[in-house]
Amino acid sequence: MRLFFAVKLPEDLKSALGDFIMPFRGLPARVKWVEPRNMHLTLKFLGETDREQLDELKAAATEAAGGASPFELNIYGSGAFPNLRRPRVFWVGIDDLQKGLQNLQKTLDYNLGQIGFETESKKFSPHLTLGRVKERGEIGQLGEAFSRAVFPPVKVAVSEFFLIESKLRPTGPVYTDLIRFPL
Repeated sequence: MRLFFAVKLPEDLKSALGDFIMPFRGLPARVKWVEPRNMHLTLKFLGETDREQLDELKAAATEAAGGASPFELNIYGSGAFPNLRRPRVFWVGIDDLQKGLQNLQKTLDYNLGQIGFETESKKFSPHLTLGRVKERGEIGQLGEAFSRAVFPPVKVAVSEFFLIESKLRPTGPVYTDLIRFPL
């Protein structure tokens, strides 16, 4: 099973993000834009995982959820990794003022490390991925347009996260919620 842990986004936010990226879809660049229905905030990508590990995953995530309180995020702005001149990933930013998201991710990562999953070596950089560059060829015009775009602030209340299965299809990934973890 191809699995990941994520915070799901409200439908109105996914719709607003879809509207935000719409003007960029027509620009000459090979970018795979994330379909709004699939937008989420990844806490931990596990990749291919044995079904027999589901009980351990559930226990590790339940412990992380039990130690966390609901929190609020501010979704706003836009940018690219590593930068807008040479983008690989286009994103919208996340302001985690209460550090609830970072603390949840850190605890979840630690708990999963205790059951054999590799812990993250890079610092967690919360963001919502909007698109991934497939070819660098004609990216200049898109990078320039994206640099002038600003996603307006939206507050999001987070009170749960999910273990999600991802099945890759030619038309794009299909996500199925497996387990819900209330904070």
